[in-house]
Amino acid sequence: MRALPCLLLVPLVLIAGCGKRNAGDAVYSSDPMLGCYGTHPRKAADFRIEQEQGRYYVSFNRDDQWQREAAPLQEARRDEVASYFPSDADQIDRALVRNSGGFGLFHLKPGAALRGKAKDSDYMTLVLIGAGPVFRTACN
Repeated sequence: MRALPCLLLVPLVLIAGCGKRNAGDAVYSSDPMLGCYGTHPRKAADFRIEQEQGRYYVSFNRDDQWQREAAPLQEARRDEVASYFPSDADQIDRALVRNSGGFGLFHLKPGAALRGKAKDSDYMTLVLIGAGPVFRTACN
């Protein structure tokens, strides 16, 4: 009979472990766009994508501090994706872009073979200086 109260505490301990995370923790979500990204899989995050009230925002890691852009990102339409990747737009699953230009995050479809894609990443980013692969990383 003494084991019953102990067994009842186990679910409470497990639930308590699922509480609010610190800002530096990784973002766990079924949304493939949310989280932190770096230019190398073992490098600190360069930017993160967050969602607030249904809108996506990008924050950049500058001097070890997150600086959030004021304007929300927009989910790109197919024709917009084609303007960034004219011959490979069909390989892009989802895209978030800055309306004023200069930034975009692209989630690739499984098996995508874009030029410049890293074998171990399903993401590409577009910044002012060009496009390249990015990797999901911890949000430290």
